[in-house]
Amino acid sequence: MDTLGMGIVGCGWVAEEYIKAAQHDGRVEVRALVSRTPGKPETYRQRYNLDATIGNDYEKMVQREDIDLVVVSTPHDLHTGPVVAAAEAGKHVIIEKPVALSMDDVRKQQAAVRKTGVKTIVSFVLTWNPLLMTIDELIRTGALGNVFMVEVDYMHRIWCGAEKWLGSKKQAGSSFLAGGCHAVSAMQWFARSEAVEVCAYSVQTENPNDYPGTTTAVVKFADGKVGRTTSCFDAQMPYVFNIGVYGTEGSVRNDKVFAPKLFPGQNAFMTVPCALPDSGDVVHHPFRGEVTHFVDCILENKKPFPNLDDAAKTMAVCIAADVSSVEGRPVKPAEL
Repeated sequence: MDTLGMGIVGCGWVAEEYIKAAQHDGRVEVRALVSRTPGKPETYRQRYNLDATIGNDYEKMVQREDIDLVVVSTPHDLHTGPVVAAAEAGKHVIIEKPVALSMDDVRKQQAAVRKTGVKTIVSFVLTWNPLLMTIDELIRTGALGNVFMVEVDYMHRIWCGAEKWLGSKKQAGSSFLAGGCHAVSAMQWFARSEAVEVCAYSVQTENPNDYPGTTTAVVKFADGKVGRTTSCFDAQMPYVFNIGVYGTEGSVRNDKVFAPKLFPGQNAFMTVPCALPDSGDVVHHPFRGEVTHFVDCILENKKPFPNLDDAAKTMAVCIAADVSSVEGRPVKPAEL
């Protein structure tokens, strides 16, 4: 089997995790690093002994015949250009979350991908966390019965101010777009239904970010389920990723499971002994699972999850929540 060539656009801290994941997988070789500044890529090239070129022109890089897939890990507002260029060049694409900061940009990316048929995956990397995979299996097998309500929260102290890009509305978008989209993605995954209406409220604290740090949204799904999700950058507390999945035959609260249909005689919550999504540090996120899944899908011609179309639905809910919180009205994601 030929090794797949990987090019990375944007060489911040997340890029290093893709380098490590590619080397662990063994079927992928990092061959190009593209960055607006040369320092970080040179550090990575030396640290991981990469036989990779360094440059600042992603359009030139995506034309290379030895590049098969492209990772786009630039700041949030700079995803669309390299995603479109990579797709038009026939390269498979890994897109860091959020896909983009507007639905117009998301649609531009979707159009380019559909035109060439390349495969995509969006880095809602907690999809490969063992707890979330366990909850998915409980839902899939019917152990929880009819799931009627899903709650997922992203709570992470992020006070960086507008002078740093993650605190900038122009570059990071909002609390939901910058980080809370992880929770929205998980909520939609567990709901197994399309979000049709979103109603949200925001809180402005002393947080110096130039967008409200806390937003809570209630979501109505097409099949009648309800969802609730909060993205909070304000609270003085450790990182928390709350999960609640409630069904007619069982329920899950984080790593606590009550499923008497699966465990007859159970009369109290039991604890699932597995790694929890309990850190906001990308070093602790399962990038290896994401890259391995994507490479499997490329080589076996399978549909990756979550791909760009899946993630577009997540982006629509995040943006609907932001619009709803500003305009004080319910918003339908399909109308954005």
